[in-house]
Amino acid sequence: MSFKSFVRNNPVYKCYILPLRQKYNAYVESKLDDEMYFTRRHKKIFGYTPDFKNPQTFNEKIVHRILYDRNPLYTALADKLKARIYIAAKLQNLALGGGEFSPLKDTDSLTTKSSSQESSQNSKQTSASRDTKATNPAQEDFQATQATTDLSAQDGVRDTTQIEQRFQALAQDPTFLDSSVSSSPLFAPIGSLTQLLFETNICPFLPKLYGIYKSVEDIDFDTLPQSFVLKTNHDCGGVVIVPDKEAFLRDSKKFSEAMEKLTKHLNTNFYTLYREYHYKDIEPRIFAEELLGERTQAPQFPSPDSKKIEKSDFHKSFLPLCDYRFHCFNAHIGFIQVANPTHTHNNLFTSHWQPLPIAYLNTPSTQSIPKPHKLDSMLEVARHLSSMIDYVRIDLYYIVGERVSRIYVGELTLTPNGGSARFDPELWDREFGTLWNLTHTDTKTNKNNHNPTPKHEIDS
Repeated sequence: MSFKSFVRNNPVYKCYILPLRQKYNAYVESKLDDEMYFTRRHKKIFGYTPDFKNPQTFNEKIVHRILYDRNPLYTALADKLKARIYIAAKLQNLALGGGEFSPLKDTDSLTTKSSSQESSQNSKQTSASRDTKATNPAQEDFQATQATTDLSAQDGVRDTTQIEQRFQALAQDPTFLDSSVSSSPLFAPIGSLTQLLFETNICPFLPKLYGIYKSVEDIDFDTLPQSFVLKTNHDCGGVVIVPDKEAFLRDSKKFSEAMEKLTKHLNTNFYTLYREYHYKDIEPRIFAEELLGERTQAPQFPSPDSKKIEKSDFHKSFLPLCDYRFHCFNAHIGFIQVANPTHTHNNLFTSHWQPLPIAYLNTPSTQSIPKPHKLDSMLEVARHLSSMIDYVRIDLYYIVGERVSRIYVGELTLTPNGGSARFDPELWDREFGTLWNLTHTDTKTNKNNHNPTPKHEIDS
C-alpha cells in the first residue's frame, strides 16, 4: 500500500481531515465563475489546462457547449416531460410506418390522468382564455387547442388520427425547434402542456405517462397502476421505482424516504450542483411513468447485477434492463455505449456492433453482450432524433416480449457526465472529438484543428 493510500484510509483522515477538505473545496468552487469552475475541474480530472474556446477533445466540446452554446432548445430537450413532445413528433413518421413502428391502439392511454390540482388549474386557465383575449397569440392558440381537447377528453377517448396529425404537423413545422418563435410547445410553460403531454402516449417509443404533479402531496396513488416509476423532470437521479404499489404504500419507512427524496430533488436546481446551464430554467415537476420490463425477457447482464437489483427495488416479475446509449453527431452514430443495469460497467461498440477496445467512465463488463436483434431499428430511431443537432446522446431500451419486441426512448442527453468522463486509452477522447463539428460560432473554435484521423472506423 502506498503512503497516499495509507493516509486516505486512515480513520482520522476520513473522519476529520477529509470533511474539512471537502468544505474548503466547495467554498473555493462557490467563488468561481462557470468558466473557471470547469477549467479547475478539468485540470484536476485530466491533468492539463484546457482551452474551452478552442476545444479539441470530446469532453472539451461538452464543456464548450455548457459555457458558450446556451441554446434554449437544450433546456427543452433536457426537460424529461417536454422531451416527450419532441420524441413523439420526430418519430411520428416512423410510428405510421407499420410493422414494428405501428402506433399504439390503447385509447385508454390517451385519457388525461394528471393530478386533479394541475388539471383543474389548466381547465380554469383555458376557460378564462375563452373570455379574455390572450396578449400572446401563441398562448391564445395553445389555450384554444387545450380547451377543445379538454372537452373531448370528458369522453375518456381521444381521436388517435387527430393526435397523429398534430404531432406530424409539429415535426413539419419549421419553427418547432426555434425558440425565437413562441408558438412551439417546446418553449411554452409546462403548465399549459398537460393535455399535449398525455397525448404523447400515442407514441409507441415512449413509456406510458400516468400523472404530472407539482408536489408529492398532489400524487393520487389510487389512480396509478400496480407498478410505475416516479421521476423528476428537471435533473438526474430523481427516480423512485415502484414495482408493487400495495407493498410500497404499506412500508411507511420506504414510502416516507421516497417522498423525501422526490421533494429534495424537486426543490433543488440542478444547475447549482454541477453548473450545467441548460438545466437552470426547467420548471420542476414530478411525473409518474410506466415501469418497463414487466414479464419480459429483456437483454440483461448475468447474475451479479440481477441479484443486486432483485434484492432492492425490483419485484420478481420485472427484469433489469440494459441502457443502450447512442452517441450521435448530427444523425451520424459515432459509437454505442451499453451500460449494465446498475451502471457500474460500460462497453463501447461501433454502429455495426464491433467492440471497441475502450474504457469509458467505468470498466467494461467481462460478460458477452449480444447484439440486439432490432439494432437496425434502434439506429434508425437514434438517427431520427439526432438530426439537426450537432451532438446528442440518445438513450434507448430494447425489450424482448413473448410476441413482440419493443424499443423505448429513455431520455436525450446533451452534456453526458458534464464532460468529466475519461477515456482509456486517452487518445479516444480526441478522436471522438473529431466527429463533433460544432455549429455554435459565438467563439472561435477549431481554428487550428490538427486532430488525427481516427484509427478505427467508427461508422460508415
